[in-house]
Amino acid sequence: MKRSMALMIIALAVACVFAGSAWAQTFKFAYVDFQKFAADSKRHQQEQKKLADLVQMKQNDLEKKKEELIKLQEDLQKQGPLLSEDSRNAKLKDIGIKEMEFKLQEQQAKNLVQNAQREAMEILRRDMKEIMDKIRADQKYTFIFDAAALVSADKAMDITDQVVSAYDSAKPSAKPAASTPAPAKPKAPVGPAKPAERR
Repeated sequence: MKRSMALMIIALAVACVFAGSAWAQTFKFAYVDFQKFAADSKRHQQEQKKLADLVQMKQNDLEKKKEELIKLQEDLQKQGPLLSEDSRNAKLKDIGIKEMEFKLQEQQAKNLVQNAQREAMEILRRDMKEIMDKIRADQKYTFIFDAAALVSADKAMDITDQVVSAYDSAKPSAKPAASTPAPAKPKAPVGPAKPAERR
């Protein structure tokens, strides 16, 4: 992708040389440094923090559930010899259910984070395209390139600050509709559960 864009720029430059200065002046180019955009945009940083906070919250919830499960298993190991068979089987069944609930919650957390990241990227791409389309149309640019695809370019062609300003001041787009169904609730296990391993 980057190589093809660089080759296209070279081809256009060569064409400009052969076509003459009058024709070349009809073209106007600009580029955006997306690394600089990510570092400078306050709104983008806020969105990234939301994702990081969501990941941390889900990790904390899972860690709490895992500790509860491990405590149940340790209690059973300590009390096992003193329990009747019915009581021991009931505790094993309860632990089995807790293990299945933990695995389900772990998968749900993973799906939630992945969906949130995918949704944020989709919104970012859509908003950035709208902003750059408007800048290109208003300022009569022929092309707006990604700085990562350029070997060398005049600093005057850099419109990253304009993009950051427009993005930070724009109203966020609506979120895309969710398409992933929620997983089914776990059923009680048939046999005794295996102890969960510490991670």
